[in-house]
Amino acid sequence: MLELINDDVHQTCTRLRTDQESLPAAFWRCWSFVDAVHRIREISQSVPGLSHRNQDLRAFLESTVIAETFRHYIQHLRSELSKSPTNAFPVWGSLSWVDPDDDQLCHVAMAGAQCGETQYVGCVFDTEVGVWVSRVALSVHGHSFNFDPVFAACIRFRDFVIPWMLNHYALGISLRSQLPIVSLRMVFRRRGDEAIADPQ
Repeated sequence: MLELINDDVHQTCTRLRTDQESLPAAFWRCWSFVDAVHRIREISQSVPGLSHRNQDLRAFLESTVIAETFRHYIQHLRSELSKSPTNAFPVWGSLSWVDPDDDQLCHVAMAGAQCGETQYVGCVFDTEVGVWVSRVALSVHGHSFNFDPVFAACIRFRDFVIPWMLNHYALGISLRSQLPIVSLRMVFRRRGDEAIADPQ
């Protein structure tokens, strides 16, 4: 799921300048990405036999800890909205992306009601290396969720944990290339005035 979201999150954002109707789709992808990373973190800490001291696991958790901050914010949005004074950033955060045709240009979009002064954060530029940290960033509370490094950390962990599980589980597990799909047809027959469904 994370790979599917990641595949087109930047492309969806780049359409915003000419098609603002795609704003909900862009924010939906971004917040879905955050939620998927949160769930991957939960699963990663429940892998049977994988020590919490494992360096690959620890590196993954450290690289993706920002997902917990964002997940907590959106999970408790009701209390965030009832704060007084209100948050100075847009409700759904500020969404920024690097222009696909000009790698020195960044755009920022904001969604949600803004009351009074509004603060926002754009993409982070690493001045030492001379590149953007991520092509897409989502910001709330002055924190930036940089998609590219978080996605890279998830892929590195996947590439570690799947072979690890295949090698460590005594009974073995197999990865299916074909999903088992079960089909069920409901046939309705009439018995007098009563319709009866028979699964086949």
